[in-house]
Amino acid sequence: MKNETKGKRGKKALKICGCILGGILCIYLIFYLVNVVDNLMLRNYIKSFDKVEYGADRIVPEINPDTGYYEIKTDRDLNIMQLTDIHIGGGFYTYKRDKKTIYEVMTMLQKEKPDFVVATGDNTFCVPFLWDGGNTFDNILAAKTVIAMFEHAGVYFTTTFGNHDTEAFDYFSRQKVAEVYMRDKYKYCFFKQDFKDPDADTVPSATNQCIPVRGKDGKIIKVIMLIDSNAYIDTSIGASLNWDYDVIHDAQVDWARDVIKDLSKKEGLPEGQYLKCVTYMHIPISEYKLAYDELVEEKENPDGTVSYTYKESDIAERLFGHWDEKDGICHGGWNSDVPLPEKDKYFEVMKGELDSLEAVFCGHDHVNNVSVKYKDVILAYGYSIDNTAYADIRNFGYQRGATILKMGTDGSLDITYKNAYTDYGCETDKYFNVDVKDPYYDEYLR
Repeated sequence: MKNETKGKRGKKALKICGCILGGILCIYLIFYLVNVVDNLMLRNYIKSFDKVEYGADRIVPEINPDTGYYEIKTDRDLNIMQLTDIHIGGGFYTYKRDKKTIYEVMTMLQKEKPDFVVATGDNTFCVPFLWDGGNTFDNILAAKTVIAMFEHAGVYFTTTFGNHDTEAFDYFSRQKVAEVYMRDKYKYCFFKQDFKDPDADTVPSATNQCIPVRGKDGKIIKVIMLIDSNAYIDTSIGASLNWDYDVIHDAQVDWARDVIKDLSKKEGLPEGQYLKCVTYMHIPISEYKLAYDELVEEKENPDGTVSYTYKESDIAERLFGHWDEKDGICHGGWNSDVPLPEKDKYFEVMKGELDSLEAVFCGHDHVNNVSVKYKDVILAYGYSIDNTAYADIRNFGYQRGATILKMGTDGSLDITYKNAYTDYGCETDKYFNVDVKDPYYDEYLR
């Protein structure tokens, strides 16, 4: 009798567990289907915008069969648009904010009509709603929505990833997402994986690309390098929550060095002379912090507050813009005890060894908009687009927009920051009321 009673209790417990698991599965399926529908609706919204109209002199990236790289051939100045931290959540929780992001991106593309766009990471933000994410973990689903914007607009673009493109919560690896961007069906995405490092000690990088720019004489004017600044030191949730950012791997630096040396040799440059390059990445390299330390003096006041003042430096110069990020400069490896100049070798090799590096453009620190020259190299932040990751950032438009690089046929570089509202005419009351006068943080250096 006792055994029979225990058996009935056991069956009842199994039935309860089955019901709970079944209920969880049903809720999961409902959320997943809702997120799929949300993305379909976002893509349908994208189609409501007009395509960007180009003239007969439109520039089309083409693969050079001799090098295997996509190349840009031009007989005029290039208009390169950097968009960073687009942060499409791709789920029901961020649906309205995603529409606002799409509206801003599509409007800016139509007004700017860039020759091509470089998206410098955090294209997506597929994290739980507890962190203001879309509550979807399908980062490929959200990535396809990002790609849909450029495909419908008819604007050529390429990308390098940020830390949020592949979170610990997400279904798909960095490599799998990179493969989506390379699908043949996408006419306007010219991202090509020119290097990957599967043997990396941390998460393998996936978005490294070389794009030579040639003038009408066929000679290379400049080399554009996309470097995957990687994400976190591993795929654990702890690394994400602790902001344990990775650095540029040695294998990536070696690849970049070899590319510049090889192209320079093919161009017939004398031994020891190398082509000049411009680099796009997501997470700032540590030289951004070194430049900050050279230019900013922090002084603690008696009341515990900190005052910030600019100071003179022999090796650094602030060109324009300011540091507004509350948490400072979130460069790669910032949680490690490695000295700043030794975080990675990219600057040391590309500038110190080759004297090739002329400028670096990054994203990641959403409200920093400063451009400095450090050891004769321009280090610039891109204007962000983020409507999601920071609490209430969607209500502040002071830092939102695009960074435009005019690359002359003579190799000159001219940088302009354009605000989505004051320069491109985005409506300040579209989806959310936006304050364009006040910075997101009002207590930091500016």
